[in-house]
Amino acid sequence: MIHAVGPQISADGQRVAYVQYRADASRDVYECTVWVVTVSSRRQICLGEGTAPRWSSDGTRLAFLRHDGSAQQIFLWDAHDEQVSQLTHARESCSGIAWSPDGSQIACVKRVPEIVETPAPPEWATLRNEHWAAPGVYSERLIRGVEGVANDLPSGTYQVFLADVSSGHLTQLTHGTFDHGGPLASTVKVTRYGAISWAPDGASIVMSLNRTEAAAGAHDPHTAIACDVYEYRIATGEVRRLTRFNGVASNAAVSPDGRWIAFVGFRNRRRAFHTNVVYVLNRDGGELRALAHVQDMEVHSDFQWLPDSSGLLVLYPHHGAGCMARVGLDGAWRTVSRDVGGSTGSGYVMWDKAVSVSRDGVVAFSVASKEGPDEVAVATMATGETRRITHNNEALLRRREIGRVEELWFTSSAGQRRIQSWLVCPPDFNPRLKYPLVLWIHGGPYLSWGPHFTTTAQLLAARGYLVLMVNPRGSLGYGEEFTQLIHHAFPGDDYFDLVEAVDAVIGRGHVDTGRLYVCGESGGGVLTSWLIGRTQRFAAAAMLYPITDWTSMALTVDRPDYYPYYWLPAPPWEAGMLEHYWRRSPLSLVGNVSTPTILLCGERDRRTPIAQAEMYFTALKLRGIATALVRFPDENHGLQCHPSHYLESIDHMDTWFRRFPGSPAP
Repeated sequence: MIHAVGPQISADGQRVAYVQYRADASRDVYECTVWVVTVSSRRQICLGEGTAPRWSSDGTRLAFLRHDGSAQQIFLWDAHDEQVSQLTHARESCSGIAWSPDGSQIACVKRVPEIVETPAPPEWATLRNEHWAAPGVYSERLIRGVEGVANDLPSGTYQVFLADVSSGHLTQLTHGTFDHGGPLASTVKVTRYGAISWAPDGASIVMSLNRTEAAAGAHDPHTAIACDVYEYRIATGEVRRLTRFNGVASNAAVSPDGRWIAFVGFRNRRRAFHTNVVYVLNRDGGELRALAHVQDMEVHSDFQWLPDSSGLLVLYPHHGAGCMARVGLDGAWRTVSRDVGGSTGSGYVMWDKAVSVSRDGVVAFSVASKEGPDEVAVATMATGETRRITHNNEALLRRREIGRVEELWFTSSAGQRRIQSWLVCPPDFNPRLKYPLVLWIHGGPYLSWGPHFTTTAQLLAARGYLVLMVNPRGSLGYGEEFTQLIHHAFPGDDYFDLVEAVDAVIGRGHVDTGRLYVCGESGGGVLTSWLIGRTQRFAAAAMLYPITDWTSMALTVDRPDYYPYYWLPAPPWEAGMLEHYWRRSPLSLVGNVSTPTILLCGERDRRTPIAQAEMYFTALKLRGIATALVRFPDENHGLQCHPSHYLESIDHMDTWFRRFPGSPAP
């Protein structure tokens, strides 16, 4: 199937560029190709492999990123002759591209390698030849690797460069010891900084950056996420700090008229999760104002200024819907659409979201559907009228039956909280029959399911399962108070939200109660192990890349500068912390488990390291509980590298569940 990702509309509103994301079975990789669709005729042109398309201000040229075999380069597509050309030939990969207002330059981020003086090798090193083992890897860095990057982080800093559009020549704009993007800038929500925003006069750029110097001695957790807004003069490289925010200011952007700067962020209160809101400040100074959502909903960091600078287009989840709203500078909110996609088949509300707007106020976005993957749509902002302009999966879906999705609400006994869920039925569902039920738990845990197309649930439904997708406490889209229920209390009372959701579905009369199964990924893997440690009602379980022991996770995760200080109250050596960590660790309940369990994980996972699954597997084996471990080589968190591994994971879960059919239903 094809997933439409990151649509970008040209300023004149005539064309939309986007990325098609699909599995390439011949190479066993996920392929990303850039496409341009004409809005009026829906004619599509494929520009070939690439990501991150961005239009020039006049809409005649499109820049995008493509790997040329040595590094990721900037490529250009000309709307007049419809030809693609390579602009840069850099040794290091380019990212974060942004056109200058006059179209003469493209700003980008590129690594500048660190020049390290290496000591003279010892005399015995002259004996080294090609048969010797690789030498040891020396490091004094706290963060040596991050999730999604296969190898250790290279030395150096990520700086802003300006690419001359006529020659491709790259000129370095920023300098110093601070990163202006790169892999570390996007590893967790709190550090999504580095987006480049040009001032309308082209004289400067504005960026959200973490330029906090780490002090000598013990780590200060505030420095891990401290992010403010800075302005760089193009002519001189002079840096001006515009905020002292004491928190995270993400994706700062200058308004089209140059008067305002907006960003999405939060004040640092040392919480496991902080709710993002929109902030606006006058570019020439003045008080920083929060345009907070009236229902305390989490605002995503991707937003767009309205072309007349009167406000912004923002995205937020609400009760399983991906919402797009217009928020004025006066703080007034108006929802434009509740059908924003971005799940790329995962089922997560606006996981891979994006929105862009033309000069005339036409909005391009990924539109979600229950019947198939996201497509590209345009909407008129004044009326919200939406029109799809791609139908990439129409032919394929005509040959497939999609399971019906039904919305369910119930009240959890833990605090009498209203809990939302969705039930995906087999395509040939017969209400007179009883079906096995799979409780499919989302990750995060600060994410949320919605009713839109999700590949995993549909594949399981096609194999004859009812699939229950629940948004327990902590899920996004139900207000800050609901999200904060799991602050330093995860896992915990979410147990009741999940098992009582199963009871609610059983009460409808379609479930074979002898064949109840549970599975979850990442944070959902945590909750899966939490459930089977407290109940024996499930016939079998599947845990995908879980955390089972917080103590070992805190010091082996890719961001040890963040997780032990925010997701957890303090590092494990602080007073009382070992008790707290153990009380919230599913491994502490492993002695209660009798549920046959399969664990699936990637060998290169840096977010929930594979040792987490291995410990749980070993404990169950020592106890004589039926268990299996599946290790996927060359895979990271989420099994996102090879389509075959994703399909294998579905087969392993299905085979495991069928191996343990449970007791016959009464």
